[in-house]
Amino acid sequence: MTPDIMAAILNNSTRAAQELVKFSLTLLTAVLKALMVMSFVGLTACVGVPERRKDAGFAVMLPFMRMDGGECYYLDDFMPTPDNMVSGKSSGLHVRYYTFRSATYKAWEQERVMLAFYSRDSRCWSLFEEYSTGRF
Repeated sequence: MTPDIMAAILNNSTRAAQELVKFSLTLLTAVLKALMVMSFVGLTACVGVPERRKDAGFAVMLPFMRMDGGECYYLDDFMPTPDNMVSGKSSGLHVRYYTFRSATYKAWEQERVMLAFYSRDSRCWSLFEEYSTGRF
């Protein structure tokens, strides 16, 4: 509170009561606005915007692979063009993640396939993870 409000309260004047009411209303308004903003942020954080899908109309046919560390795939020679590819390095291994928005792979349904490979020399790649998420 400001010194004027404190002095008015000590003098028991009508002005003090008016200032106190005005201060209380201002504080209450600020608290309510903050609560409204926090509740809006909380609601939008829990409910994500649905993803719009762009189906190409046909599925990419991915080659059938087994999860065997001894196999060697020359990915640049036979992998279809992915929707997204992330490549990097983890410890001494090279890593690649391929994602396909619409793909047919093994007995999985057509939609969202991710294949992950590792390599020691960036030429011969081995499959170590594979995922599929069906249509929703």
